[in-house]
Amino acid sequence: MKAERLEEFDCIFNPGSVAVIGASQGDDFTAALMSTKIRKNLFLVNPKYKEILDKKCHASILDIKDEIDYAIVAVPASLVPKVLGECIEKGVKAAHIFSAGFSETGLDERIRLENEVKEVAEGKIKLIGPNCMGIYCPKSGLSFNKNSSPEEGPVGVISQSGTFAQLFATDGKIKNISFSKVISYGNAIDLDCPDFLEYLSDDPETKIVALYIEGTRNGRRLKSALAKATRKKPVVALKGGITKQGSRAASSHTASLAGSPEIWSSLFKQTGVVQVENFDELADTILAFTCSPPPQGKGVSIITSSGGFSVTETDSCVKAGLEVPQFGEETIRELRKIVPTAGTSIGNPLDAWPIFYDKYGASGTISDVIKLIALDKDIHALIVHLDEIRYMAQVWGDTVEYHLKELIRILVDGCEYTRDRIGKPVMLCIPLDAYSEKEDDRRYCLMVKKAFEYNRFPVFSSLDASIKALFNLYRYGTRFHND
Repeated sequence: MKAERLEEFDCIFNPGSVAVIGASQGDDFTAALMSTKIRKNLFLVNPKYKEILDKKCHASILDIKDEIDYAIVAVPASLVPKVLGECIEKGVKAAHIFSAGFSETGLDERIRLENEVKEVAEGKIKLIGPNCMGIYCPKSGLSFNKNSSPEEGPVGVISQSGTFAQLFATDGKIKNISFSKVISYGNAIDLDCPDFLEYLSDDPETKIVALYIEGTRNGRRLKSALAKATRKKPVVALKGGITKQGSRAASSHTASLAGSPEIWSSLFKQTGVVQVENFDELADTILAFTCSPPPQGKGVSIITSSGGFSVTETDSCVKAGLEVPQFGEETIRELRKIVPTAGTSIGNPLDAWPIFYDKYGASGTISDVIKLIALDKDIHALIVHLDEIRYMAQVWGDTVEYHLKELIRILVDGCEYTRDRIGKPVMLCIPLDAYSEKEDDRRYCLMVKKAFEYNRFPVFSSLDASIKALFNLYRYGTRFHND
């Protein structure tokens, strides 16, 4: 993206001043922005109020003496053309139209109203929307949800849906994902998905792009933007409206031309985009990309604290497109020196439960086990499945926290060696015991989860999520590194 275009977008993501037009005592935008660094340069507009949240409220944006870079328009749809005209008169550089009730309704008069908005704005102001949540940018303080984290991160999100954008902004904290920019662009009568793709592909603060898209008005330009973006960084996409009914819903949601699922799948394959099937897989895959290198092959080793899932774990990997190969003879020989014989299975998946509890085997720890497996030439990635934390708590009794901290320390040592020294990804599966009646059981699970997250490992609450995320990493690595 050329320098002048980057400068145009700077007023969107890093505005010096913001006005909320249609502010009220309970609106989300005012509440969100009042809790960020933008508060000092935030101006509220609504003729019904003199003051909101102890901040002066203006009757019109034209009454504000200061310059305004960015406006959030949250007024009834019929008032948008007038308000937009006042923004242009004020010299506002960009506006986000939150207001809905335009072409997405399918009504002729509402389609005409949207065209009127477009005509008013064309060439005079940059528009996001209408019918969208706008921008969340932790660095500048722009936000559409007061519960969003102020933490900056590497993930850029482009979402045609406001709900998906909100889910990322709020659920990201739970999944340990942080963001550079989250963009909800709605009906896209001006700035569209390709515009934001082009920007994020050149944005040094964005390392991975997550995309939720329902349709496009310009397939050729979208294809070009996707191809450019994937040459620079991973792009993971969820296409909404892949069924006939979903396509109809997409049209009524954001007035989009959804197209056939085959066309979209072909588009994503041709441009190197990793396509996923649902929101959870999108978030899980993005998490994996933030923490892990792509595996250089399909071979996976699963290390468990219980052998009960070994058969289904293997089946799940193979069904996903991965492989669970047997260890090499040298690996097995060395493992036998560490893993006790009784009650274990020195195979892949590896059931080595005794050294999870006793920490030390005959001549080493679980860290040594992980390092041995990481060195096996047929193993390209590891999944560590800790599914018995509640049982560990019962075994260790009053000393559980001490033993868990020791186990975490040893596990992290082996996992860091695998990822940082050998260059192979490690996925952690830690079911959170959400249905346990004991608060301590949930606390111990969270304690282990947070310890691995602190050391920048992707943690998943189900084995299926771990496997799908790993396979998507493999797909990306194959597309760009093994062709």
